[in-house]
Amino acid sequence: LTPAVLNVTVDPSPLPTISGPVNICTGSSDNVYETEPGMQNYVWNISAGGIITAGGSSADNTVTVTWDTEGSHTVTVNYENEYGCDAVNPTVKNITVNPVVTPTITGIAEVCEGSENRVYSTQSGMSDYVWTVYGGTITAGGTLTDNTVTITWTDPGTDSVTVNYVTSDGCTSRTAVKEVNVKPLPVPSVQGNDNVCIGSAGNIYTTDPGMANYIW
Repeated sequence: LTPAVLNVTVDPSPLPTISGPVNICTGSSDNVYETEPGMQNYVWNISAGGIITAGGSSADNTVTVTWDTEGSHTVTVNYENEYGCDAVNPTVKNITVNPVVTPTITGIAEVCEGSENRVYSTQSGMSDYVWTVYGGTITAGGTLTDNTVTITWTDPGTDSVTVNYVTSDGCTSRTAVKEVNVKPLPVPSVQGNDNVCIGSAGNIYTTDPGMANYIW
């Protein structure tokens, strides 16, 4: 007897790859992830904390994601190759979404008009500091490398100093605002007789009541 022979062709399964950013900041948008083009029945999955804003359908070899939640996340993909085979396991790309921090600003919050050498500081060890002062003049610090700024306050009223910076993981912080109450300088008045004779006694002069540290 002659045995029957059936020739079987075993087609290869694909090995999908994923390219795209892996170390990003919370709120980062337009992050594009891409796999091999020309395949079919793409299956994209994004972990919780990401939102697909473009692509990601069965016909797309790309997906665009906005990452809204800090932490560890994943993008996965599978597809069918030209032989109609899909991968045994989908490809997983690990994503780290870093937090966006809010700086703190320390320094005096109530000053007098013309007050000089008032130092305000924020976290050290960051980069690309951006200081902005409203109602005052920067006299020292305040550059891209400075975590301190020295200010002369010139404008009475509610003024402010703001700062943001880039953290060690490359994320631009939110902008911190510190309000500063700049109190106007007093303008004393003096009342009393301004035309007297030599030896005249008992001449009383007065200024505004209710103040402190009068210097006559």
